[in-house]
Amino acid sequence: MIKKKNTESVLDGILKYSISTWINLVVGFLSVIITTRILAPDAYGYVTLFLSAASFLMYILTFGMDGAYIRFYNEPPQDNSKSQLLYKLVAFSTIICLIAGGIVTVCAFRPFSFFVFGYDDQFLVGILFLYTFCQAILRLLNISFRMGFKTKQYNIQNILINCSARMLIIFSALFTGNHKYILAVMSIGIFVILLFYLYKQRNEIYPVNCKGVADYSLSLKGYADFFRFAVFSAPTYFVAYFNTFISQRIIRNSIGAYGLGIYSSCGMFGTIFGAVQGGFATYWSAYIYKNHSDSKEKIARMHDYILVFTIFSISGLIIMRDIVYLMIGKEYHSSKTIFSVLLISSALNFIRETTDKGIAIAKKNEFTLISHVASVLVNIIGCFLLIKPFGITGAAYANGISAIVLYVLMTVFAQKYYKTITSVKKSVLGVAFIVLIMVFPSFVFDLKLIIGFVLSVDLLSLLFFYKEVKEMIKMMMSYMLIKKKNLQ
Repeated sequence: MIKKKNTESVLDGILKYSISTWINLVVGFLSVIITTRILAPDAYGYVTLFLSAASFLMYILTFGMDGAYIRFYNEPPQDNSKSQLLYKLVAFSTIICLIAGGIVTVCAFRPFSFFVFGYDDQFLVGILFLYTFCQAILRLLNISFRMGFKTKQYNIQNILINCSARMLIIFSALFTGNHKYILAVMSIGIFVILLFYLYKQRNEIYPVNCKGVADYSLSLKGYADFFRFAVFSAPTYFVAYFNTFISQRIIRNSIGAYGLGIYSSCGMFGTIFGAVQGGFATYWSAYIYKNHSDSKEKIARMHDYILVFTIFSISGLIIMRDIVYLMIGKEYHSSKTIFSVLLISSALNFIRETTDKGIAIAKKNEFTLISHVASVLVNIIGCFLLIKPFGITGAAYANGISAIVLYVLMTVFAQKYYKTITSVKKSVLGVAFIVLIMVFPSFVFDLKLIIGFVLSVDLLSLLFFYKEVKEMIKMMMSYMLIKKKNLQ
């Protein structure tokens, strides 16, 4: 009975935290289908580069304050209330974005614009900082909903933030193919959403101190631990988002915005695992940190289950490849050969949720930073070496190798402090099956051969992971029976 309750709670937890990510997935998938039919690859490439640059820039300007906010939400700095903490973070983020954006847009837009976009454009730099500012503040407001256990508000806001940008891109693309105007409409739209939520969450931002009196002071007394946590966690964010941005920039410089658009269109497949990972990671991280001492066996079993799930999920995507591509604009069909290689990163990031928590448990964040830096270096070197002879296929291979390096390093470091892999042989074999399935379609073009190879690997996986597959089926059946009884 206890086991059934545990099974139900784990699955319920994952599903509950996956609501917004799955809706974002559906809308994102549909938006890519529409966008690739109405927007040329070169314009799509610039839009992708803009969004990637904004993500990287946001973490530079906020210095990891969002991550620290999550950690200190329930334990605000001395003599500060939760509302004072949010008020100060919103205020400081606004000041930093305004100062940095003003200086760069007015005084240094040429080198900055050339570095990001490959040409000079003051207007584009200005809207980049506007969009970045909006995303930074909305991120803080979204965390406030999340940490306050306002699930409904959190999911609605998260969906609105993510889906609005995609819908605004599609709306503006119906009237113009100029990426500057498309990005301007999107940025202004997100700014309107920010104004709405600043008003809606005004009570959460209104700085009432612990005595119930309004206090508009921006004093940082007692904030040493907060900013120490922020500064030490920030580099990993910088490196992770820099990895995406710099590879896209190298692609744009090497083969142009058109090639970048083709490359970036494959991102929709990655969002599938991003959606699964998002809900799973939110729940599973909290579960491990709470139960890592008492539920070691259960935590270790999850690694094998996720391996099996990933193998068969990836296989389904590859087998359905040509059907999916029927919905995408013909100009983007040349990405068929690389879409599965680009999935390596998403798949391994998902599996890594079950292997790398030992680093955080041991509070050895320096290993996370080392792993990400090594991954970025491999990606950059790979792009320079492989793009020239192989084009976007070379870029995809550089991305895949970089993802493998990150997975291996993070897993090896983490397993020293907290073991979640019961069978190293099975784990290595499972990851090898996944990589083989995803690499094979990049150099074999006959779909029948690809399907035959994938099904052969699936059969081998079924033999090696028969016990795990059997357990997963039993758990799902048990979960469905419990839900059925609850409905009666």
